[in-house]
Amino acid sequence: GATAGIGREFAEQLAGRGYDLLLVARDGARLADTAAALTAAHGVRAEALAADLTRDDDVTLLAGRLGSSPELAMLVNNAGFGSRGRLADADAERQAAMVRLHTLAPMRLARAALPVLLANRAGAIVNVSSVAGFLYSAGNANYCATKAYLTTLSEGLAAELHGTGVLVQAL
Repeated sequence: GATAGIGREFAEQLAGRGYDLLLVARDGARLADTAAALTAAHGVRAEALAADLTRDDDVTLLAGRLGSSPELAMLVNNAGFGSRGRLADADAERQAAMVRLHTLAPMRLARAALPVLLANRAGAIVNVSSVAGFLYSAGNANYCATKAYLTTLSEGLAAELHGTGVLVQAL
C-alpha cells in the first residue's frame, strides 16, 4: 500500500523526482489524503485507486490500468502483510490471502506492465520482498515461502529482461 511505511516512502521519493503516480491501497479515504498531499507538496499528478490486491477482481482492474498506460515507467509491488503462528492453527483464508498478495498479485501486475515497459525499452519493476525469503521459520512458514517466491520471480525476470532496458529488483 502507498499510504504507510515503505510504500509511502516510495511514493514520496518518486513524487519528489517529478513522477506522476497511481497510488493503490485498501483504505480509499487515507489513499485520497495521501494523493492530495503528494500533489500539493510536489506538483505531480497523484491518482488514488482503492483496491484490495488479495481479491482477483481488484488485481484484474489494476492490471488493466497498467496495461493501458503507455507512459508507465515503474511498477512498485509493495503490498504485503505477515502473520505469526503455526500453519496448522492459522486462519486458512488469511494464509490464502497472503499467498495471493505476495505471489499472484505481483506476478499478474508485472505481466500486465511488461508489454508497456518493453515497448518503451525502459522502466523498472520493484518487488518489495524480505530477508525472510532466504530462510525458513517456525511460525512464519507461509510468509517465508511467499517472500522466497517473490525474490526468485524478481531474479528470474531480471535475467529474462537483460538487455531490454527494463530493470527488475527485489527489495
